[in-house]
Amino acid sequence: MKRTALLILLIILLVIGAVIVYIRRFEVSDTAWMGTQLLSSSRTSVPFVPPLPTHQNELATDELSTESTKTIDFGNHTQRKYQPLPSSVIDRIKVFVLFVGHARSGHSIVGSILDGHPHIVIADESNILKKVSPTTSKPYLYNRLWHNSYWQASGGLRTTDSTKKGYSLALDGTCQGLYRSYIEVIGDKKGDMNSKLFAYNSKRFENTIKKLRSIINVPIKLFHVIRNPYDNIATSVLYERFKPQIAAIKRSNKSITVNPNIVDSQIKAYFYKYRAAEGVKQVMPDHETMEVHGKDLISDPKAVISDMCKYLEVHCSDDYLNVVSKQVFGGESKTRYKIKWEDYQVLKVKEHLSEFDNLKRYIDFDS
Repeated sequence: MKRTALLILLIILLVIGAVIVYIRRFEVSDTAWMGTQLLSSSRTSVPFVPPLPTHQNELATDELSTESTKTIDFGNHTQRKYQPLPSSVIDRIKVFVLFVGHARSGHSIVGSILDGHPHIVIADESNILKKVSPTTSKPYLYNRLWHNSYWQASGGLRTTDSTKKGYSLALDGTCQGLYRSYIEVIGDKKGDMNSKLFAYNSKRFENTIKKLRSIINVPIKLFHVIRNPYDNIATSVLYERFKPQIAAIKRSNKSITVNPNIVDSQIKAYFYKYRAAEGVKQVMPDHETMEVHGKDLISDPKAVISDMCKYLEVHCSDDYLNVVSKQVFGGESKTRYKIKWEDYQVLKVKEHLSEFDNLKRYIDFDS
């Protein structure tokens, strides 16, 4: 009798759990009704996602203070509170941005720099390609990206007190999480996952891009951010094996001994994803891809940031350029020296690097 009662109770709990999961999926799904609400100027109070948490800091409040907006003085037209984008702003967007590449290559700082532009909105890992479907609407996609950008500057990675990455992605004096009057460029910084999606199923990825193109009806432009592969591989090794101690390891002048199998695995993973990133470029032959080398960005930030704006066909003001370029990292993080490499591993990396013209500059381990 007791066993029967327990079995019935278990079934009831499973049913309740399934109902909750179904409801949650329904709440965040893209529907024609949601797209209609976002297009209607009389219903802009209807959020497309749950409202921002107001407990995180002052940026999450309805009315942003002058101090907390972190903006240059762009006048009275800067967006100062979160609300779904009006159709007039959506219609003016002329470029959609995606990232490809390997994790920990510098995508985050490039995305943050672009998001600081008064007419550019770049979400941080919204994973927007996974939201594309036959029923997805342009307002839904754009508002999802806009909300992510706003939230990252108010309570996420682009706040001054964020420690998730070991450093802050906040750029003081910029329009991170804001825009001035209108938006010209919108996109998502999710390079590593986009490369993985292509590697998992290139045909499905290509179909997703086609769907996205038909929805937004604007050019798609890619950023491929490239870091010294030795540093990229070493950083991945440290995050896999020594993540809690990574800050101390970076400060130390010593290199640590690592299981060779872990290094071998990360070498393989790096070039697997790099080939996938190259494959993504081939899927979109009609759209240029801009390569941003972290070394170049650090050595001459004004030149690289100016080139990025030119590539996106947006004006790069002296105010924006000066404020942002001063906050780019002062030097490369050469994590390649933080782990001990076997001779065969360095040789293996060199052999792979020689296969790609845009990576040959890194063949020398000490370059």
